[in-house]
Amino acid sequence: MENNLEANNPEHDNRHQEHHDHGHEGHHHHDVSDTSDRKLAISLALNVGITLAEIAGGILSNSLALLSDAVHNFSDASSLGVSWLARRISRMERTPSHSFGFKRAEILASLVNTVALTGIGVFLMAESAKKFLHPEPVVGKIMLVVAIVGLVGNLVTAWLLHSDSKKSLNIRSAYLHIVMDTLSSVGVIAAALLMMAFGWFWLDPLLTLVVSLYVLHESWPLLKTSIHILMQGTPVGINAKKILERLEDHPDVLDVHHVHLWTTDGNDIYLEAHVALCDDPRPDTDSIIGSLSEIAASEFGIHHVTLQPEFTRCLGGRCSGFDTCDKTEHSH
Repeated sequence: MENNLEANNPEHDNRHQEHHDHGHEGHHHHDVSDTSDRKLAISLALNVGITLAEIAGGILSNSLALLSDAVHNFSDASSLGVSWLARRISRMERTPSHSFGFKRAEILASLVNTVALTGIGVFLMAESAKKFLHPEPVVGKIMLVVAIVGLVGNLVTAWLLHSDSKKSLNIRSAYLHIVMDTLSSVGVIAAALLMMAFGWFWLDPLLTLVVSLYVLHESWPLLKTSIHILMQGTPVGINAKKILERLEDHPDVLDVHHVHLWTTDGNDIYLEAHVALCDDPRPDTDSIIGSLSEIAASEFGIHHVTLQPEFTRCLGGRCSGFDTCDKTEHSH
């Protein structure tokens, strides 16, 4: 008999999901409830515009620094786009063919974006090395104008997100990335002025190298996290051993086995396990399972719990039909 405390009740799921999302506000990019869709959409449009302008300017001016800054802006545009898309997806109801909902779309988008950014970052580093060995002239005026456009766009985006960054950790993260983009644009402007004044064209590949290294530094942890979630690894910050020990401390629990812990999107955490119970409390099975689920929720923040109680017949661990719940008599 499987006891799933989250009955297949759409109204229950919606109420529970709303409560759960509020309890984890600000932990991940998809929680942007305090930021309007309009602000996110405007910020996204600005960053996409800046990225396209810097790509065109980088090609016309022969500046790798502008191209690397375009990659940096593209990473922020991707982040904002995922946040905006996640807001839309989060409003979609679960379906029989998608019982977990659609939140993992954010993780898939993050993985694709991160892989693309990593590849572009490595390519730009290789190109910067070539430019160090064979310096090429850069059209400083075009580089300067495009960098100023990028700076203005980043300042407007930062202004749009500033107030909401105080309410949401997710938006604060995006806001800080925009601030870094603003500083990067200032660096490109300074490099353009120095190249125009002194002909220091080596500054272009140097700035490219610095920005590319920063992009790779930021991409690596996102790549690891995305892969870990898609491989259904144990959620970060969850100690499976402590959970197991705590559940087995319950006086009516003989053994907990076949334990599975995973997350769909880095926020919602799921626990599934088989629980061998003593023979005597069989009429109180629902109460015991409810107590164990409350422990998982209140002490470990796990609100999606499925526990399968077992007695004389079990698929693993110790079975209560030929054992007792005497904690002093039986140790693991």
